[in-house]
Amino acid sequence: MSWPNRITIARLLMVPVFVIILLHSRDHWGYRYGAMGLALLLGVADAADGILARRIGAVTRIGSILDPLADYAFGISAMVTLSIPGVLSEDAGVTLPYWVSVTLVSRALFMLGGAVILYLVCGLFQGLPSASGKAATVMQFVTVVVTCLSPDLLAWVGPAAWYALHGVWGLTVMLAVLSLLGYIRTGSKLLAAGGHTG
Repeated sequence: MSWPNRITIARLLMVPVFVIILLHSRDHWGYRYGAMGLALLLGVADAADGILARRIGAVTRIGSILDPLADYAFGISAMVTLSIPGVLSEDAGVTLPYWVSVTLVSRALFMLGGAVILYLVCGLFQGLPSASGKAATVMQFVTVVVTCLSPDLLAWVGPAAWYALHGVWGLTVMLAVLSLLGYIRTGSKLLAAGGHTG
């Protein structure tokens, strides 16, 4: 097994660890920072495995499948957990808004469903990388980090911090929707090329 694929598998295995740490965030601020640090590490690993695979010529079919799966697993788990009232702070209002988590989780599930359809119809089962998709993934990690920091930001800056938080969340949602539209367009072309336009 190539090193890029090992990194990707490690990313998948760290998702439940991230969730467990995050669920203890209310007990002590150190858990929040631990979850935030792990999210940063997973973000760096996400970039590293792709760069390494291209540099050493180890781009594989299994890698192109596992990489987006690792992104989806982390994204869905993080969004759902961060949306639980009281998970970050005793103040139940300090949480990831549902309009963010529902949008990002729905996008991930829609794209997973689309990947299955492409495989069943065209025999194609791999990621469809795009600039907007990569930007959305980066902002997803930024959203996790910023949301983990939100109790401290609100304590340091006050209510004005909500403007910054909503700015980050809004940009993340916008990029997620744009990337989804791009994936739908690409997927439709692939289905049409396979003789299925309906």
